[in-house]
Amino acid sequence: MLSFIHTADVHLDAPLHTLTDLFELRQDDFRKTMRGIRDLVLDRQVDFWLIAGDLLEYHGGRRSTALFLRDLFASISPVPVCIAPGNHDPWRADSFYQTLEWPGNVHWFTPEWGAYEFPEKSCVVYGWGFPQPHYFESPLATFPGKLGGYQHHLMVLHASILSKETEEHHPYAPVALQELADTGMDYAALGHIHKAAQFLHPTKKSVFAAYPGSPEALNTKEQGERCVLYGKIDAAGKVVLESVPVGQRQMRRREISLEGTETMEQLIELLEQKLASERSEDMLYVTLTGERAAHFVPSTAVLSQRFSRFFQIDVTDQTWPDVDADKLMAEAGIWGKWLAKLALREQQATDEEEREIIRLARREALTRIGGSMR
Repeated sequence: MLSFIHTADVHLDAPLHTLTDLFELRQDDFRKTMRGIRDLVLDRQVDFWLIAGDLLEYHGGRRSTALFLRDLFASISPVPVCIAPGNHDPWRADSFYQTLEWPGNVHWFTPEWGAYEFPEKSCVVYGWGFPQPHYFESPLATFPGKLGGYQHHLMVLHASILSKETEEHHPYAPVALQELADTGMDYAALGHIHKAAQFLHPTKKSVFAAYPGSPEALNTKEQGERCVLYGKIDAAGKVVLESVPVGQRQMRRREISLEGTETMEQLIELLEQKLASERSEDMLYVTLTGERAAHFVPSTAVLSQRFSRFFQIDVTDQTWPDVDADKLMAEAGIWGKWLAKLALREQQATDEEEREIIRLARREALTRIGGSMR
């Protein structure tokens, strides 16, 4: 039985511009998560720690963070740490990957395919690293093939598995699923896509490749638990994967309708009810929606202060006033003409996307009309 921890897309020292004053606290979260993954490597007594790229930012990555990683990896020696640089941390001559001295258990993959042999485990770990931030060819085109005489074959690769979504543009290091299967790997530890996904072998119909997803959320698209993968491979080459939560905080998006509230006090009471189940350590992105009284405009600054118990809360107001649009159009004033023109454009729209844009424009018009009527 062979086992491993697979992670990718940590993005240590990523800019995270939206966090402003919370940047350093969030960076501390990322380091805590890496320590947690290290502890998982030790607790599960795995054979390998596989890291599939975008570990430490090339642009903005700090020497102190690189030294933190060096010491972290040394603390699990002799467990091998196999790292394939990605598009955010390419294998460059001036990167910390090449300018620092790393522990002997850290194995780097470069733009030339590499293969590290572990005879005592009857295993070979193959990998390839980005030479620069933008790479649009399949790295598997130059894969030299697997070595003979070993029972297990693993691969670490930062790449885009081609799908209907990625075929519409040029993904970085595009790889076809069949192309990956043809390498004969028992398991391919992938990185680049921040959403967790597992892939079945085209003929064997068993899991042979996966994205673990980012272990810490980097933006509001990365909601919910963030995980790494704990994998086991039996003597027959069958792979079993377990998602293990490791993130310090979750990104949470909530859309809350004002439901007829007319004062800040009523709105605060409503939000207290709606957010009662949310964890204070999480990052909350709240969008206020729905119709509101024309005389009432929510103060997002007040709400942010009143709900400061959350690590981060960002409130966006997308409500609109309860203006009688039909009456305004009947009166044929400047506001009414504006609304009538939008109504006509909506009727003439040829697709749903165009209609939705017009609806947003109408909502903005109503908001401005409501502001002028207060």
